[in-house]
Amino acid sequence: MLAEERRQRLSGSGDWREIPGTIEYNVESTRRLRVGFIGCGGHSYRNIFPTFRYAPIELCAVSDINLERAQEYQRVFGAGAAYSDYREMLATENLDCVFIVTNYDEDGKPRYPAIAMDAMRAGASAWIEKPPASSTAELEAMMAVEVETGRFVQVGYKKMFTTAYTRAQEIVASEEFGGLQQLIVRYPQRMPAPAGRFDLTGDPGAIGFLDHVGHPLAILQALGGNPTSMIYLWEATNGSFTTLFTLANGAIATWLSPAGQGRSAPTERVEAIGRQAHLVVENSVKLTYYRPRKAFIYGRQSSFLHDADTAPVVWEPEFSLGNLYNDNHVFLGYVPEVRDFCANVLNDTYPTRATLRDAWVQTHIYESYRHPAGTVIDLQPPPARA
Repeated sequence: MLAEERRQRLSGSGDWREIPGTIEYNVESTRRLRVGFIGCGGHSYRNIFPTFRYAPIELCAVSDINLERAQEYQRVFGAGAAYSDYREMLATENLDCVFIVTNYDEDGKPRYPAIAMDAMRAGASAWIEKPPASSTAELEAMMAVEVETGRFVQVGYKKMFTTAYTRAQEIVASEEFGGLQQLIVRYPQRMPAPAGRFDLTGDPGAIGFLDHVGHPLAILQALGGNPTSMIYLWEATNGSFTTLFTLANGAIATWLSPAGQGRSAPTERVEAIGRQAHLVVENSVKLTYYRPRKAFIYGRQSSFLHDADTAPVVWEPEFSLGNLYNDNHVFLGYVPEVRDFCANVLNDTYPTRATLRDAWVQTHIYESYRHPAGTVIDLQPPPARA
């Protein structure tokens, strides 16, 4: 039986839907969304359009202020039409949802709020990349339009959907783990000096800081929930900083941001500690779970090999086979987040991850770095969903 199952897995025969972790191809979808895309840039070309092979969509139209570029993306990705004005696309195409991947305006602010609100008022839910906004006020405006229209916005917080962190969430929530007590997220990002920290048209690092807080904070939210307070220290030479958070369940979390680390090093490392158990995620793809083990006597244990039922468990992909799990669009979270958004639109359900309220919390934390270093800052919960 095992040999037959392996043969079916390798050959693609059998009922693949019964095997956990399998993904439906676009060509196999029986229900497809009418989709528009706003913003034909490098990130969308590399990381978002390719995910549509595994999502239930019909790409009806693309839009970019550069019509020639939109027409090239129309040709490459098989869209039905190309527009230079997204408003014309929204008025013409009768879309179920739109994907928005744009840049910053002349004031250095993300363009997403205005475009997403236009989309919702045209009857389409919106998936937007991060950073979704430059202020909590902009996010509250989008939340109000969600209520007004019955549509919704989901944000591209891929770390909430990354394969390793999804499994880490399951472990942290398990009875065996004993409840999260401490979380350490190591993710390098330079924080500009206080005078230019929020000057989005001045210090180039200000936009970089706004753009990248979403990754470590998405990991923190996914594994630990929303924090209730924070305090940070800042180092002037490289702009490195460390932030300590308290979480709602009484646990503590730390964001270590070593801006001066070597550029050839892996970007991130995450540790979650429970009760006599913890896990480590290295480089986004290697997960080690150190399970609770039997007591031992120091000085008398003769073997470092733990019993099989309590020994550490290690997961990491192999990169020899052309399988989906070693496609970076899958293990980095792009495919899962796009599929989750599409499922919510198809089923008319409000998302449970990467919502505007998640974004509000992150942006509230971002705004809290206006306080002087060393200040204990009480964090507010997001506005209630109407």
